[in-house]
Amino acid sequence: MEREEMTSLDFRFLVQELKGNLVNGIIRRIYQYEKKKFFFEIFVPTKGSFWLYADAKKMFLTQKRKPAPQEPPSFCMFLRKHLLGKKIKYIKQYDFDRIIEIEINGYILIFELIHPGNVILCDSFYNIIMPLEIQRWRHREIKPKTVYRYPPRIENPFEMDLNDFLRKLKSNPDKKIVSLLSSNLSFGSIYGNEICAVAGVNKDKPCKDISLDEASRIHKVIEVLKETPLKPVVYAQGAFPFPLKILENEKPKQVQEFSQALDEFFSEKEEEKTEQEAKKEVLEKEEKIERIFGHQKEAETKWERIEKDSRDSAERIYNYYETVRVALEGIRKARETGMSWSEIKNQISQEPTPEAEAIKEIREGDGIIVLDLGGKEVEIDIRKTVEENAEKYYEDAKWARKKLEGVKEAEKQILEKIEETKEKPEEKTEKEKPKKRKKWYENFRWFFSSDGLLVVAGKNDESNEILIKKHTEDNDIVFHADIPGAAFVVIKSQGLDVPDETKKEAAEFAAAYSKAWSKGLGTIDVYSVPGSRVTKGGVNLPKGSFIIEGEREWYREQEIKLSIGVKIKEDEADVVSGPVMAVRKNSDYFVTIKPGFKQSLELAMEIKNKLLIKAKPEDKPFIENIPLEEFQKRIPSGMGEIVEYGV
Repeated sequence: MEREEMTSLDFRFLVQELKGNLVNGIIRRIYQYEKKKFFFEIFVPTKGSFWLYADAKKMFLTQKRKPAPQEPPSFCMFLRKHLLGKKIKYIKQYDFDRIIEIEINGYILIFELIHPGNVILCDSFYNIIMPLEIQRWRHREIKPKTVYRYPPRIENPFEMDLNDFLRKLKSNPDKKIVSLLSSNLSFGSIYGNEICAVAGVNKDKPCKDISLDEASRIHKVIEVLKETPLKPVVYAQGAFPFPLKILENEKPKQVQEFSQALDEFFSEKEEEKTEQEAKKEVLEKEEKIERIFGHQKEAETKWERIEKDSRDSAERIYNYYETVRVALEGIRKARETGMSWSEIKNQISQEPTPEAEAIKEIREGDGIIVLDLGGKEVEIDIRKTVEENAEKYYEDAKWARKKLEGVKEAEKQILEKIEETKEKPEEKTEKEKPKKRKKWYENFRWFFSSDGLLVVAGKNDESNEILIKKHTEDNDIVFHADIPGAAFVVIKSQGLDVPDETKKEAAEFAAAYSKAWSKGLGTIDVYSVPGSRVTKGGVNLPKGSFIIEGEREWYREQEIKLSIGVKIKEDEADVVSGPVMAVRKNSDYFVTIKPGFKQSLELAMEIKNKLLIKAKPEDKPFIENIPLEEFQKRIPSGMGEIVEYGV
């Protein structure tokens, strides 16, 4: 019965409170976390700042702020562009639905807190400027440049008289009364149970069996509920605008405002969820490390056995040197006289000599004889001398020892990791750096333009498909080289006008990551179109392929080149790559490469050496610590050569 979302009745009470607190407030900051979590800082003269939290299911004023995200999503940037510094004129709930509208100077910001959730910015005439998500249903469509339409209207229980309510019961004869209140009248499960309890009606009673007196009592409770004063409380199961009869055995915590109750309950649950997820992550990490450790112990046992067995075999060969020598010479001489293997085996079986008795098996196909040397069977290569056979086993022992040392070093590192995972957060030193969370665009090729805009490119057919379908918005700009087998390159416009310099850099990036590089071309034409004109066109196209509609903007004879550099940050160096001007601005040292015939490993070493030569003495150690693969993976088609740009 614990709450996970707010109901229409909750929003009815909440909006009364928000109007009193936020109307005439100025929007100062907007933050977006994950996909559908938002924080708005609203400054209200004479009252101070308020923080409004909203996600796909909830909304309330909160005291529990989060640190600002490092990279605000494009929709967040879009809202900032239009709403920062604007005044809130009005806040309302649409009918009895989970839809909240905030009227702001020249705009209407709509929160749809019904599955799947959405945030929609409209102009004052309800023309959609931009939604968080483009959504389509049979009865309506949420997309830019269309008129906003509400979902199909639900019945408002506060507008029903007794006759309307009786007709509702009659039209749902077999439905339980609590289900009718919860779903058909949108009160939700908890308030459906509460209404039945206050009215003194069995909640499981079918609607057809509800008497006129019972129906009248239920309707009366709904009418009273409409005028119930706000008395916010917090129970273990949730936060509510007034005390509940169904929870009368529990003592609630009373607070002054409904938002305070919602904040206390939901924010605490969010913190608990985050803590549980963190613990689960640590536990999974521990289990994974311990599994690896178990495999390492098995490997340690294996290599110890191989080392011991190989060394013992080598020593036995020398201890029984004469037996091995005579056996080898006898077999070789017999072969030289023309004896067949079957004749040799037959002769050995009849000879009473110690050497013949020591031979337990002849595997002529492998060139091996198996000798019993002091109770242990040892394989001897017929083509080698006694010394060479012994040396081979010594080499096997050395190799096994080397493997064993590697396993033990790995075990040591794993034990250190196990200790780290078991270490309590409060025991960690201030010097430890938090784990850097990977950003979505780091799964692709990317760079920040000299104007500060994010530019992202696909790596293959699959990532091209994901980039265009999942991460490209209508107002982004998409680039593609005029040659089959090229990466899609997307400028994330964030709803802003894209400068020409960023467009040129994106075209340069698209040229570099195309088949033109592997073909050794010097230039290639590149075109661009708005993201809205890159579609599948209703055709079953191969993965990574799209139809380009309408006119294209061309960038003729784009030179094929790419810059690779390093940016020194605090106590580490990051490798950056991209167009020349962007890398020049966003790195401390860089070189530029073009199509050539040097393999990636050789070229990566040359790039690293060039950067080390250019670097200041205090920066050299950071560059030296960069693995070659960080340079290698940025070289298009795995081949190229350095040109003298920026060196």
